[in-house]
Amino acid sequence: MLESMFTANGLDFLQWKALTRTAIRLANRQSSLRFDSSSGRGKDMNYSLILSAFMYLVMGLVMTSFVFKIHDTFWSSLILFTVVGFMVGSLMLVEFGTIVVAPEDYHIFSVQPVSSRTYFAAKVAFTLLYVLVYTLALGLPSVVVYGIAHGVQGGAFSIDPRQMLAALAGLVMVGIGVAMSMILVYATILRYVHFRKLKNVLSYIQLAMSFFVYGSYSLLPSFIESVGADLPAIKPWWVYVLPMSWYSSFFDLAGGRIEAVPVFLAIVGIFFFVGVIPFALSKISLTYAESLAEASTVPEEKNRREHAASRKVRLLFKRDEDRAIAALIRSQFKHDTRFRLGILAIIPLTILYILMGLRGGGTLFDPFNPDWKSLGSSSLLYIVIILFPMTIKEAVTRSESYLASWIFFVAPAEKARLVIAVKNILFWFFVVPYLCILGLVFLYYFRNIVHVLMHMLVLLLFSYAFLQVYLLVNPQMPFSVPRQLGERVTLLGTVMILGPVLLIGLLLGFSFFVYQNTVVYVVSVVAMALLTLLMERLLVLRISRKLARLEFRG
Repeated sequence: MLESMFTANGLDFLQWKALTRTAIRLANRQSSLRFDSSSGRGKDMNYSLILSAFMYLVMGLVMTSFVFKIHDTFWSSLILFTVVGFMVGSLMLVEFGTIVVAPEDYHIFSVQPVSSRTYFAAKVAFTLLYVLVYTLALGLPSVVVYGIAHGVQGGAFSIDPRQMLAALAGLVMVGIGVAMSMILVYATILRYVHFRKLKNVLSYIQLAMSFFVYGSYSLLPSFIESVGADLPAIKPWWVYVLPMSWYSSFFDLAGGRIEAVPVFLAIVGIFFFVGVIPFALSKISLTYAESLAEASTVPEEKNRREHAASRKVRLLFKRDEDRAIAALIRSQFKHDTRFRLGILAIIPLTILYILMGLRGGGTLFDPFNPDWKSLGSSSLLYIVIILFPMTIKEAVTRSESYLASWIFFVAPAEKARLVIAVKNILFWFFVVPYLCILGLVFLYYFRNIVHVLMHMLVLLLFSYAFLQVYLLVNPQMPFSVPRQLGERVTLLGTVMILGPVLLIGLLLGFSFFVYQNTVVYVVSVVAMALLTLLMERLLVLRISRKLARLEFRG
């Protein structure tokens, strides 16, 4: 029946099924590099889409807290829909080429017997699947809570299906509506901005949006605690201008408040949802993919400063492998949007967690004068310090151009030195500057430069050791693994779960035992330095053995 329906509309069902299945497999793909050349291609799935959706589900469970605490469903749903909208919009900006239309689509499908209609149907199916998976993972827990919150608050368990239906309808319309709006925004700006410059602009827009996303999880609990459970029943006029309020009005209608304002807002929201879809979907076609391909091949104006910077890179390093990796990472940072975001995303996290530590008259944790209150308020900042080395290493491992990593296997260079060079360059050019900036922040609050220098030395040794451990566990060539949807969310969630256990133990041990005695501190630092040297030798041996069996499968 489904096949006949596709045929009646001029679609090839088998081609649509193959294209959609391929898109899902690409979202869960693994590297083309294998240590065992006999492994079958059918086992290339690692289900990263499912893992990242699970991490979004965990975030969605966290958001259910303010559904219970805020009694007015309009206000709580407005917060929920706003957070979901920003997260979906942020994902669409970064993943546009992977999910919607990519310039290479035209080069691949223009020579294949695939009609534009079939291509359109496959892309629409995958785009909607992607958006709905993450939208429902974020909002479905709150949908359930809306159905039972009223009964629980009243002291009895009961389910209100009208509230659940209002929440589900609003959630789906927000997720799909924001995704369609991002497609339109992307396509509209591309008419006036060069393709590569557009990627740069959107990367910084996404970085700004991440301030809101991370801030919502960090500051919403304190906001709810400060305003209390009862927000004003009479809403200010500017609230109704916010698009998310249009869908929050569904709750007023579900609660029996059939008045002019909620009815009008609901109608506006539905009309916007229905109207934006055809305009956005018109951009999903092989014709638009052709225009993207043409735009991406138009050269940009050359910048003379690039040549001067390249000469400086050659002067800074003695080994050919170090110079090659330094030039590669520098170029990748400039031209690869997601790589740049993977590095710069640490900025909003750091700023927000510092502000959280200072909230309510608090202060940053001073390990030389430890107290439990400042330890709790500053713990998230130290989690970010642990997260940063692993984040940048993961960013350097993954790339959309992963198939180009074949060059590492034919270049006259030692593979082990290439991998070691990645670690060294990441440490000296990213980790060290980041910790130096944090050191200035610590100096402002600690008021003791000796304490700051001693603390920063320990943090530098720990960060270097984290990079070494990460390479020991997962030695990979740079930019040799395909990107996966939601990869950063999975990594962030893993570190947020495991990080506090490691963090609290290290901070407590050093604060109460190591920092309190100069001799113990010197012995501990020397022991850590010797341990890193030993791990460096082990790292070289392990990488050499691993890379000797590494083959490129293409």
